[in-house]
Amino acid sequence: MLILATLAAAGIAPRVADAYHHSLGQACERFDIRTPERIAAFVSQCAFESRGFVTLEEGMLYRTPERICAMWPGRVRDLDDAERLVGAPQALANTVLCGHHGNGDAASGDGWRYRGRGLIRLVGRATYRSAGAALQRPYEEQPDLVARPGDACLAAAWFWHHRGFNEMADRLQFDAITRFIHEHVSPMGGLYERRTLYRGALAALEDMRC
Repeated sequence: MLILATLAAAGIAPRVADAYHHSLGQACERFDIRTPERIAAFVSQCAFESRGFVTLEEGMLYRTPERICAMWPGRVRDLDDAERLVGAPQALANTVLCGHHGNGDAASGDGWRYRGRGLIRLVGRATYRSAGAALQRPYEEQPDLVARPGDACLAAAWFWHHRGFNEMADRLQFDAITRFIHEHVSPMGGLYERRTLYRGALAALEDMRC
């Protein structure tokens, strides 16, 4: 009941909520995401990262060099470098994600193979390996599994617990969670949008607790 209420408060379409609430509830139960504060924070971050539980895989398709430079200023040196990556998602992923999170160099293909997937993105070979070992799932060998709804829920809840976000949610440190995700997982910011989702979800759950 709490999961469905939170999904509704976060603006998730009813048919999507129906498809996810069972798997999401199981994942939350397994990783102790049970209180209103934890559930509201977790579901809100998942909703933003996945564009409403719809996008489970980072496409890496960008149409302008300016946007590429803005998204990865430390990885793409200038507009000339960015120009060759326009409309080339595999080349972009291999360029900006190489050497990070256990990935090999650009030629290894690890950047594309282990690009962001899931409700809260798993990024990089080392992260896929750690999640797979913890959950007894072959994510390193079959990374596409993380883009399936059941595994997306499970992997996101594992990541949340693994990073200590439950305790941060208990202290209402939602912005600190957002900063970590922005710095280490997703180049997308969206602090205001995430806060709006969180406050709506938390208010809905608080009303249920009264």
